[in-house]
Amino acid sequence: MTSTPDLVIRGGNIADGKGGDLYEADVAITGGRITEVGKVSGKGKEEIDARGKLVAPGFVDVHTHYDGQVTWENRVSPSSGHGVTSVVMGNCGVGFAPCRPSDHVRLIQLMEGVEDIPEPVLSAGIPWA
Repeated sequence: MTSTPDLVIRGGNIADGKGGDLYEADVAITGGRITEVGKVSGKGKEEIDARGKLVAPGFVDVHTHYDGQVTWENRVSPSSGHGVTSVVMGNCGVGFAPCRPSDHVRLIQLMEGVEDIPEPVLSAGIPWA
């Protein structure tokens, strides 16, 4: 590696998402991107000792109910606090886009029943444009 990484996570148990066994390694991150996985020889500007801890690039939540919430709250809380970095929405057959203006009220009423999100919250929070 030619530059000093911003962060090196040392000695963690890596779950790389490929379905294989966990393995111990270091992870170097520069400019918000993983730049090296393995034995990182250089010192990072910041270092984290992850021995005995799980290190993963993030988790994909394939069944969420954020269709309404994501329009007014972009952190998809509480999932993001649990390590989720990507969410799949609309997989229950209900989503807010695309939607004809004539269907706005009907869709809000449907979501109010399915997800128990009050109509005033949905009406105020959804930027239909």
